[in-house]
Amino acid sequence: MNQPVTDVAVIGAGIIGTCIAERLVSQGKQVVLIDRDGPGNGCSKGNAGHFASDIILPLANFSTLTKVPRMLFDPDGPLTIRWSYLPRLMPWLLRFAWAAMPHNSQQTIAALKRLNRPSIERFSALLTRTGLTELMTKRGALTVYQSHAAAQENRQHAELVRSHGVRVEQLDARHIRELEPTLSRQILGGLYYPDTAHSVDPYRLVTGLAEHFSRHGGQMLINSVRGITLNNDATVKLFLDDRELTAKQVVIACGAYSKPLVETLGYRVPLESERGYHLMLPSPGASLTRPVSSFEKSFVMTPMREGLRLAGTVELAGLEAPPNVRRATNLYQHAQAILPALDNRNASHWMGHRPSLPDSLPVIGRSPRHRAVFFAFGHQHLGLTQAAVTADLISQLIVEKEIPAGINAFRVDRF
Repeated sequence: MNQPVTDVAVIGAGIIGTCIAERLVSQGKQVVLIDRDGPGNGCSKGNAGHFASDIILPLANFSTLTKVPRMLFDPDGPLTIRWSYLPRLMPWLLRFAWAAMPHNSQQTIAALKRLNRPSIERFSALLTRTGLTELMTKRGALTVYQSHAAAQENRQHAELVRSHGVRVEQLDARHIRELEPTLSRQILGGLYYPDTAHSVDPYRLVTGLAEHFSRHGGQMLINSVRGITLNNDATVKLFLDDRELTAKQVVIACGAYSKPLVETLGYRVPLESERGYHLMLPSPGASLTRPVSSFEKSFVMTPMREGLRLAGTVELAGLEAPPNVRRATNLYQHAQAILPALDNRNASHWMGHRPSLPDSLPVIGRSPRHRAVFFAFGHQHLGLTQAAVTADLISQLIVEKEIPAGINAFRVDRF
């Protein structure tokens, strides 16, 4: 008996894969969404909830590069590398160094603007269409600083991002506390990004989109994809834990776990885990109305339905190393310097694997050698921000059969 063939199989039900699957179903495609843990249970569950349309500067820049030696000797710094993982990480770091060179980073900035500038508008349209508008709050975001040296750096940063079209306001301590009265008197000033937004429940955002996908004809499978082969009739066969599935087209969107599947198709991508941690405070004792980032400590505090989330610390240690819980718990001490009334009773911690490529750009597009295969992974710490735009790009390729402008910057064979 012939096996049924679905139009599109999307592998990975994080925010990227779920947005893509929902978008394709809304355009009349028969779609199966596959994830071993179910919608939103990976990196999308614990992110900072920030729609960071203001981020147009790549992590791979010369300033970050000069700090790498210090990272190796500061296990509690905002970005750290485990010594034991360094030998395996060296090829990635060399590519990172090359991407950080000025002529390369300028190209990356142009590509990031392509993804991030329209992100909030596209996500707003998505949430309106799916009835989930209450999950996005548009009150902008603050970056605050506590030293005069940081004030000077922030002035330079503000000038730089303004030159790329980002709206930013420099505020003194009084105006900062008018926006967020619970902030410490030690805050000297900061930058206000009025055009950004945040989600009050990132996990519910993914599950809500998945539910809408299922209600409108999409099929959700809780299963693992063990392999992919190309059939003679140009369809794709997926080998799952307990079955086989045939699709006319497949989208690989399983974040930090995409690498093995991509390698089976003959592509070697330098994908690493940018391990992120958060500390969730259910009864924080101090309220915020928008995300507030610390310039000195490089973390963000985001108000959510379940409390205050402290997030943003980064660790490069691969997929297999056990979590370093101190990376999460240290955030409480950092946050107390900014929010003195903070309370950590019943706090919980989390770690997730952000998919990170050395040039700070994701892989988005069609496989050059396999016309039925599409890629959408490697969004680093900007998955939430870039998800709706990525879904639009993939749907243009699959449904409208158009090649979106600028998409070559995200091709899989650029490395």
